[in-house]
Amino acid sequence: MFCQKCGSVLMPKKAEGKEKAALACRSCGHSAVNAEAAKITESIKKKAPHEERLFEPAAEDKITAPVTEAECPKCHNDKAYYWTRQTRAGDEGETKFHQCTSCKHKWREYG
Repeated sequence: MFCQKCGSVLMPKKAEGKEKAALACRSCGHSAVNAEAAKITESIKKKAPHEERLFEPAAEDKITAPVTEAECPKCHNDKAYYWTRQTRAGDEGETKFHQCTSCKHKWREYG
């Protein structure tokens, strides 16, 4: 609520001899009678969880995903597809994801 005289924000102030608090302007001293209507509330809407499939290459990467020499930790094959994603802050390196060409095991490498 704002002061009708000067437009400043009204602040809660307990009036002397009264149980209920009133709203008063700190600039000009004007007070509002209806302090009950001035309740501050906040509602936070939760967004649906953002699901990002980091371990899946983008649709355009599946067709032309490059192959690199990287040892699979599961089957020890020496070739893997790879793609990169920015998973952390912009000033940090990209995360490189690998998928074994033989057993399709997926792992990541932080850059």
